[in-house]
Amino acid sequence: MKSDLEELIEAYEIEKVELEKQISEYVGEGDYIYAHYHNKALRKINRRLDVLKGLHNPFYRDIMEEERRTSNLRNLMAKTGYIDYSGFIEKEIDKSESKIQELQRSTFSPLYDSQEIDDALFDLEKGVIKGFKLNFKSPNIFARFTLGDHIIEIKILYDASPDNYYLDIFEDGRQLRALGFKLTEGQWIYHYHFDQFKDALEIKIILARLIYDVFHYDSRYDSAKIVYD
Repeated sequence: MKSDLEELIEAYEIEKVELEKQISEYVGEGDYIYAHYHNKALRKINRRLDVLKGLHNPFYRDIMEEERRTSNLRNLMAKTGYIDYSGFIEKEIDKSESKIQELQRSTFSPLYDSQEIDDALFDLEKGVIKGFKLNFKSPNIFARFTLGDHIIEIKILYDASPDNYYLDIFEDGRQLRALGFKLTEGQWIYHYHFDQFKDALEIKIILARLIYDVFHYDSRYDSAKIVYD
């Protein structure tokens, strides 16, 4: 059975294929204005897919990085008149391809299980728990979840002072505002309003963007866990 995250990725992949098909048709017909609009939509889809795939597989970005490196090296090899006398480029390509295969075979635990965050949010909404924290960045940057009147309140906080780069994110706030967080009494807060809580999809998309786009979660250095009140 597919998780809702996998189903969302699949839906975006289908939309991506359709957009690419439409762009190709518009370009073929010389309708560059519509091709341009569809290309803007395609870029948005690609950004969302990048975030969601990174959420689903912690090795995704490493694989993409090695694939880009391999592609650049192959393009260099294909240049007219270029000769790799020492065989260095071919060795580097082989090295990257081996790394990709190794990463693809690697087993992993997702940053947080899709169902686990669902369970935590539904337990919060039902009053089974008072709140919980999702820790996702060292040193201890986390999202704090509590229940209000027809809202789930999410605060972005830290237990220990983060380094200057992440401290700038809290102080500047532009990236957090772009996700819908508001600065209230010195804390960045997001209010998810609902009349009847049905699923956690919107919250999980916000979390994915927050964790990967804003704070750049790295499975090599960061650990993620849910802590219940």
